[in-house]
Amino acid sequence: MPAVEVLLLDDIAEYLMGAGPRQPPYTVEHGSRVVSALFGAIVNSARFAPSEVPAPTPEIIAARAQIVRGAHDFATRGIGGISRLAKRVIPAALGELETHQNSPEKQTCLVFSYALLAVASGPRNLLDDASAIGVMQIFQAWDAVLGQGVVLPWRREAASG
Repeated sequence: MPAVEVLLLDDIAEYLMGAGPRQPPYTVEHGSRVVSALFGAIVNSARFAPSEVPAPTPEIIAARAQIVRGAHDFATRGIGGISRLAKRVIPAALGELETHQNSPEKQTCLVFSYALLAVASGPRNLLDDASAIGVMQIFQAWDAVLGQGVVLPWRREAASG
């Protein structure tokens, strides 16, 4: 799970803050880009192990278990499950982008968190409080790790090249 988290956060942060803030109007293409980041993080996580991983709290542990469970529940529904997840993430991402258009940092936090919450809640859209709290703690924990100067391998290569 840590690989999924950091890959997703890095992708969303690069998209929303890398070339300057995204400007409204926010369209389905913006939301689709977030869904693409989510699926990309899931697929690419098998090939990446972060060297630094934040210490998990009980809530983070619960959230990670719920995210895995939710992902499996969506996957068992095939294309219908993937479509349901995308239909949940896209409007939520657009709402967060619109609501926080003057704060790309807040957009990044909330879009990242909502993407993980959408997976964790599964197709039935149910989530316990500990997992919801854990998802926010996941963002805060990675923000702290990256804020301490940890640079992901592909960012080191880009910075030195």
